[in-house]
Amino acid sequence: MDEKRLIILRDEKPFQAILSLAIPTMMGMIVQIFYNLTDTFFVGKLNDPYQVAAVSVAFPIFMMLMSISGMFGFGASSYVSRLLGEKDYEMAKNTSATAFYTCIFAGIAVTILGLFFISPILRLIGVTQETFSHANQYLTIIFMGSIIIMSNFSLGLLLRSEGAAKIAMFGMFIGTGINIVLDPIFILLLGYGVKGAAIATLIGQLSGLIFYLNFYLKQKSLISINWKYFSPKKEIYLEIFRVGVPASINHMMMSIAQTLGNYVAAGYNDMVVAAFGINHRLFSMAIMLLIGLSEGTQPLIGYSYGAKKIKRLNQIIKTGELMATAISVFFLVFFYLFAGEMIRIFINNEQVIDYGIKIMRALIIALPFAGIQFIIRVSFQALGKGKPALILALARQGLFYIPLLFTLNSFFGFSGFIFAQPIANILTFLLAIILFRQIKLQINDEYQEAFSENTSSQLEVEESYSKI
Repeated sequence: MDEKRLIILRDEKPFQAILSLAIPTMMGMIVQIFYNLTDTFFVGKLNDPYQVAAVSVAFPIFMMLMSISGMFGFGASSYVSRLLGEKDYEMAKNTSATAFYTCIFAGIAVTILGLFFISPILRLIGVTQETFSHANQYLTIIFMGSIIIMSNFSLGLLLRSEGAAKIAMFGMFIGTGINIVLDPIFILLLGYGVKGAAIATLIGQLSGLIFYLNFYLKQKSLISINWKYFSPKKEIYLEIFRVGVPASINHMMMSIAQTLGNYVAAGYNDMVVAAFGINHRLFSMAIMLLIGLSEGTQPLIGYSYGAKKIKRLNQIIKTGELMATAISVFFLVFFYLFAGEMIRIFINNEQVIDYGIKIMRALIIALPFAGIQFIIRVSFQALGKGKPALILALARQGLFYIPLLFTLNSFFGFSGFIFAQPIANILTFLLAIILFRQIKLQINDEYQEAFSENTSSQLEVEESYSKI
């Protein structure tokens, strides 16, 4: 058992502890940005818009696989961190093994259903006749590798739950690096086109998975994925789904919201669609870093809660919020000052740049609120508070953004369209604050109750000792 990782979770000062876990996670998120763009970049070198479209329309399905595996990864990692704080190492191993093998079973189901219903799925996501064959080739390979993709993602999340953020980061580096090397070989050199992109993606995912499995097989982990620890107990699944389902819904809602945003943008012209898409890519830099920071705090929050270290828990959350706010403000200033220059990196069309600047200036209004919102959402996950986590997951995109998108666009046109997201983010921030205050009161009550019980037990021991 790695005592160094336990020291980070248990004793290291909040700022240093968050940096220790968040920096590797944030670097991993940066890698994820490149990973998401690699296939599209090299397929684009073929100058075939239909193959580019095939990768683009199939990408939400790839993200859906991540969401399903995230249900087990996020849910189990939250429970594992709390169990480590309680020093219940046996149950932590039961939880990690159960989540891992259940994710594999889910991957088998996805493979069978995906391959069987691939044609209806492609029609459902709006694939045209010209793109159909390319998208079919790409998704067939992706579905065949569902187990690999889902297992790789869930293991990365489980590693972060025990403070092994660097190992999770190295796995992402390996997978992305191999994918980047293989993409031009399979797509361009061998002439496989979009099919080559899927093969390269799968080999990259498999490489990362092998690296993670090697770490577990060498027994360097605090937890385990050994089959002997597989324990499909009701208690374990309830804890996994309590946090995992809201986390999974949050990822799904983001994909749906982005799709609808593109739909509304298309109602104006192609220049707005291009500007809207470029802004999403630019803002992903800030969002991915904020997500990386917040996920870096999750094991610390979960461990402190499990260990009943309420003072340390509050310090970690406050420190995380300050760090997140600093990152948000930096990107607000950066995007405001260099909006045009950043958009020009992607395209040198003055009309697109003009639209892009307007969209960016609207979006950055709510950026300072985003960091705190992510910390609060991850805190709910780490504390095992599934209900407020679910409310936030549904609220930001489903309750606020999507209705605002269509309503404001209908009444105020382009201005309503670009201000829908920042208004939704501010409303979600206010809701998060209200929910978090309620949870803090619950935690304080739990702490006081536990403290009273411990004090009573200590008094009983002292009285018994005095009678001897």
